[in-house]
Amino acid sequence: MKQVINPLYPIPEISSVDELMAIAVGMEHEAASRYDDLAQAMDNCGETELAALFRHMAELEREHEAGLSRWADREGRPAPLPMTYAWHLPETFGDEAEGAQAHTLTPYNALGIAVRNEERAFTFYSYLAALAEDDTTRLRAEALAREELKHVHQLRMLRRRAFHMEREAPRAFRRARDTTELARLAHGLEHAAAGLDDAMAAVLEAAGASAAAVLLCQQADAARLRAMRFSGARPSAGSRAAEGARASGLLEPGALTADGALKLSLRNAEEIAEAYMATAEHALDGQLMHEAQELAEAAVARLAVVRSLIDDGGKRA
Repeated sequence: MKQVINPLYPIPEISSVDELMAIAVGMEHEAASRYDDLAQAMDNCGETELAALFRHMAELEREHEAGLSRWADREGRPAPLPMTYAWHLPETFGDEAEGAQAHTLTPYNALGIAVRNEERAFTFYSYLAALAEDDTTRLRAEALAREELKHVHQLRMLRRRAFHMEREAPRAFRRARDTTELARLAHGLEHAAAGLDDAMAAVLEAAGASAAAVLLCQQADAARLRAMRFSGARPSAGSRAAEGARASGLLEPGALTADGALKLSLRNAEEIAEAYMATAEHALDGQLMHEAQELAEAAVARLAVVRSLIDDGGKRA
C-alpha cells in the first residue's frame, strides 16, 4: 500500500503522470467550487468587485480542469478522473457563504483563505516534482506548481491592499525606487534570510526535525545564490525580523523551540515578500517591475515552504 505523502495532503505518492493529472483535476475542481463560494460570500457582503475577481478565478480553474482533459486526449491517455482534495476552511465558512454570518468574512479574510490554499497547492506540486521518478511527471508537476505560484502572487498583493483598507492606516513597506536600490535591498534581505534559515535549521536539527531542517537549509542556499546576484551592490539594511531576533538574543543556541524557529523564518519570509511586491506594485519602469516580480516569486515560494512546515508541526519526514 502506498504511503501518504504527508498529513496535509491525504494523497498517496504517485507513480505516473496519469495519477498526477487525476490529482490536478481534483484540485482544480475543488478550487473552482470554493472560489464560487467566496464570490457568493462577497456578494452577500456587498463586495461586488471582489466577488467578480473570485468568479474570474473560478473560471480560470475550470479552464485549467478542461485543459488537463484536453491534454490527456492529445497524449492518448485516459481522461483523468478527479481525486478527492479539500481546501482548508474556517469552521463557519459554510454559514458565511450562505450569508448567515457574512459579516464575519471580510475581504481580507476571504483573500486569506484563497492565499493559504493556493500556497498549499503550490507546495504540494513542488513536493511531487521533487519525488517524481520520471521526467514527464516531474515536468508536469513543475508546470502546475508555476501556475499555482502565479495565483499566490496575485492574491497576496490583493490581500495586502485589503489589509490596508480595513485598517485605514497603511503600513510603510520597504521598497526600492530603482534597480540600483533594488540590488542593495535584495543583497541585504537575501543575505539575512540565508543566515536566519541556517540558524533556524540548526534549531530544528537539535529538536529532531531533521527533514524539516534540510528543507530550511535548501531555502538558505537558494537565498545565498540570490544574494550573490547582487554581490556588487553595497547592501542596505537586512531583515527587520532577523535584526530584531539577533538583538533580543533569539539566535543564541537554546533560545527558540522548533515551532518558534519556524515562526521566525515565516515572519522573515513575509517581510521579504512584501518588500519585493511593494517594489513591483509601485515600479515606474519595466525593468524594475520585472526584477522585483522575479524576486517576489522566489520569496513567495520560500514563504509557502516555511508555512507548510509550520502546518505540519515541523515533523516533515
